[in-house]
This record gives sequence, structure tokens and C-alpha cells, in this order.
Amino acid sequence: MAQDSVVNGFLGDFRRQVGRTYTIGRRKRFRMICWEDTYLLGHTSYGVAYLQTMAAERIPVNTLASRVTDFVFEYIRENGLSTGDSLPSELKTSTELKVSRGVVREAFHSLEVAGIIEKGNGRSPKVGTLDSGFLTQLLLHAVSTQQISTEQVMDVRTAVEVRSAELAALRRSRADIQQLRAAITGMKQSLENASDFVEHDVSFHSIINRATGNLLVDVIGCAMHGCMRQSMRSGILQRRKKTEMIEVVQAHVRIADAIENREPAKAGIWMKRHFADARRALRRAQVV
Repeated sequence: MAQDSVVNGFLGDFRRQVGRTYTIGRRKRFRMICWEDTYLLGHTSYGVAYLQTMAAERIPVNTLASRVTDFVFEYIRENGLSTGDSLPSELKTSTELKVSRGVVREAFHSLEVAGIIEKGNGRSPKVGTLDSGFLTQLLLHAVSTQQISTEQVMDVRTAVEVRSAELAALRRSRADIQQLRAAITGMKQSLENASDFVEHDVSFHSIINRATGNLLVDVIGCAMHGCMRQSMRSGILQRRKKTEMIEVVQAHVRIADAIENREPAKAGIWMKRHFADARRALRRAQVV
């Protein structure tokens, strides 16, 4: 039998039984090993033969899903799409890429979780809106699995929020100032309720991040707030005296005053001092 006949006759089995030893007739044995796109057929009576991957080969599902996600990203860029614009449907994408609808559905789900696309029942997907949801979960996972520490999150958060305070002092609106004052009022009214106090605290910092006019600052800031709520509550609980809680409120008042007066340098300084104090409280709580 010619070498080509062996290759063609057993190609289907080779695709499915990678790495196993076979017998051709009574004596001729071979073992097939698969690399990325090449098959090596070794130890045959015909020597070593190489087969390049053909289109009909079975491609790993994760590779097919990657093709779908790459297609979506390229489609958005090449067509200059913006948030809310329509994307090809599940069926159209499946036909275009010649992959199963199950693979497309899996890829679309991953893109939806990441906020890249938005899907409704029975409707074609649309370009998603940037938000902090996926990044929040990523940071929560990293902290809970001890891949990063709360201390490291605090380092990044300090740098981001000091700069945010400076930018907010330059760009804030009258509505931003009113919202900051409302958040401070909420903190004053929640001195004996740590959970409520933290929510007003988070709201205060989120308002500042939005006031920068930089969506990326807002998204990163919200994600860090989301993963640090519990540690913030622990820090608040370390301040057992009412006078300590009042001082925390006053720190926020000083920041708000600087932002309202359009004093970026002062806003940055007060924010940096506030975070230094918060870090000390977290250390006492043994969170960092």
C-alpha cells in the first residue's frame, strides 16, 4: 500500500485518536503526535510523514469562541460602531464564520458578561456601554484569592482619587457640589450605622470621580469601591469614638470645600491625607 493511501485511509481516525498507537495489518505500528497545526506520524514502515491541518479538522471549542470574539471586535472597529449600534445576529455570525450557533452563543455570553455587547431576548446584540461590573468582579476575585492585597488596591485607589479630586476642582458643576454636600449630610446622619455610613462615603467619592469628566476614572474608581466595601466598613468600625467618626466627616467636608472653591492643589492634599488616615484605620483592623 502506498504512503498516500495509508494517510488518506486513516486520516479520520488520526483526527480523533491523537497520541494513540495503531497497528496497520499485523506488524506495522505507528504513534501519532499532534502539534498546533501539524501531525507527526512516527514509527511507520514508510518512515516519518507530516500532515498539515486541514479545514475539516476538529478545532478546540475555545479556539472557535476566540474566532467569534475577534470577529465582533473587528466588526465594531471596521464599521466605526458606537455604544448601542447593532451587531450581526447569532445566526449571521454562525453562518459567516462557519461555526455552530452553540459556539457563537457561548462567545456572545462571555462578551455580554464583560460588557462588550448587550443582548436582549430575541434581539440582535448591540455594542455595550462601558461600566465597572466586570472589573469589580475581577478585583473581588483577585483579593479573595490573595492574588492581590487590599493594601495594593489602596495604593492604586489613593493615586486615582487624589488626581480625581484635583480634576474635579477644575471641572465640577454646581450639581456636583450639591450632591457632595448631600453625601456628607448622609454621613453625618449615619454615625452609628457603619453600613449606611460606608454607602454615603462611597457615594461621595463616586461623585468626585464622575466630576472629573473622565469615564475611565469613574469606571476604575467604582470597581475599587465595589471590592473594598467590606474593608471600608472594618475601618469605620475601628473608630469607636464618636469624635473619630466626626473627624472622618470633616475630612470629607474639607475635600468638598476645596473642590467647590476650585482649588485643585488643596483638594489633592486633603484627599491624600484622608487616605493616609483611612489606611491607618485599616491597619488597626488588620485588613491591610
